[in-house]
Amino acid sequence: MRRSFVFTLCFWVSLTSLTAQSISNAVPAPVRNDFEGVISFLASDWMEGRETGTNGALMASYYIASMMQLNGLMPYGDAALKNDSGFSRKTGVTYLQNFKMIRCQVEKSSLALIRNSSEGESLLIFAPGADYKTDPVPFGREAEAMVVFAGYGIEAPGKGYDDYAGKDVRNRIVMVLDGYPGNADTTSAAWKKLGNSFGEDFASLKKKLKTAEKHGALAVIYVDPKVLNSAQNSAFTEDDDNNFRHYLPGDTGKLQIPCFMTGNDATLQLLDGSGIDLAGFEKNAALYLSIASAPMQGKKVRFSIAVKSEEIIIQNVLGIIRGSDTSRNIIVGAHYDHLGVRKGQVFNGADDNASGVAGVLALAKVWADHKEKPRCNIIFAAWTGEEKGKLGSSYFARNSRIVPNNVSLVVNLDMISRSAPEDKAGRQLSIGTMTANEDLRTIAKTINSKLEKPFVLELWDVTGYSGSDYGPFAARKVPIITFHAGFPDEYHTAFDDAARNDPAKMENILKIVNDCISEATENPPVR
Repeated sequence: MRRSFVFTLCFWVSLTSLTAQSISNAVPAPVRNDFEGVISFLASDWMEGRETGTNGALMASYYIASMMQLNGLMPYGDAALKNDSGFSRKTGVTYLQNFKMIRCQVEKSSLALIRNSSEGESLLIFAPGADYKTDPVPFGREAEAMVVFAGYGIEAPGKGYDDYAGKDVRNRIVMVLDGYPGNADTTSAAWKKLGNSFGEDFASLKKKLKTAEKHGALAVIYVDPKVLNSAQNSAFTEDDDNNFRHYLPGDTGKLQIPCFMTGNDATLQLLDGSGIDLAGFEKNAALYLSIASAPMQGKKVRFSIAVKSEEIIIQNVLGIIRGSDTSRNIIVGAHYDHLGVRKGQVFNGADDNASGVAGVLALAKVWADHKEKPRCNIIFAAWTGEEKGKLGSSYFARNSRIVPNNVSLVVNLDMISRSAPEDKAGRQLSIGTMTANEDLRTIAKTINSKLEKPFVLELWDVTGYSGSDYGPFAARKVPIITFHAGFPDEYHTAFDDAARNDPAKMENILKIVNDCISEATENPPVR
């Protein structure tokens, strides 16, 4: 017991002294003048919302590359196709890492209910865009099969709920409901038993499609129960982003199962005479977590999908400060893409995530200006394609020779200039790390406590999650620390503008980030 106490005491004394030493010798943290102009430019209409694969994103990548060069970073991208690229301090190297993205779109689709009668077989053909909409898949296909009702389409046996338990849906089409047991009533028995994170963990559309695909289903018919209470045939709204699916070449992990989201009329036709009572199922699921998966009597569906795919060159932007130990690297990154132009409106993405990129560039500037080399290399990255499935960070993590063994830490900045509506004082900050990295959590708490007005920290475990560009690195067991200031009301709307940002909050966040980087250069996090 005594040895344990002495070791613990020495650890805390060492950590405190190292933190104090690194902060006293520190690279000064960025101030608002280092990032405000960058946010304003990246979030201007000139950048056209920076959607991956568009001219706006390309212009943004060139701008970020020019800022890296201006701030004194060495390029860390591809060999230049031309020696006069304009972004090279060393002949043949640029700040851009170019790679291919596949963009696919449903070119044509059909969905029909096969009806049998004494007079033979007939088809009830549903109208695309009115009776149903289809999410894109990588490959076209056609099939016909019987329909099986699979409840909410959830497989969570560890939570006491599994819609697929004892059911064989191979070579069948499954109908599943949006939501999960008790989601409409937070006082229900199901909600209390499953917990408020159940929806995120088990009930997303992507999770349900993966589950259906794993069980061998041919396609999914996805029903929102609210559609059945709609006065209109369809509850669909036009969403340009859902017209496309994006993935990296050779990415076999992407969903390939078709999904048809049906409107009111089509859903009622499919349910008519099937023996399935949706309202009764939802009620019993909320009360008793009961499962009612079953074949839909006499329901057979025929579908087809034709897909158009194209390859598009997209870019990460990468710069580096060489350290005294060039075998070890810290990556400081943020995604620069956003949602583009929709229905004539530019989605500028000031907080999401011009703020993160501006933070990366501001940190790059102060570290490049410092008179001493850092103890290890620091790579500053602006990732593309986060909104399309973390394409840029995934590509780098899969193809870089330094990942995972030569990366000590990945720092991720995603939305660091605003606050959630309930955070009236602007003093909440979310910091995510992996289970093994208690040392990083301790460092973050220590640094935060030294602020004049410390943040109220939400320290959360990202293990098993991949909501931002930390995901591809965490999956490879690289220590990560990710910073997020909150979801404002304007998140993913056309009103996420630079004028709404809180530069004072962002400045304080960058103080914590900067000191975390200082600490990690001196003392690599535990792996």
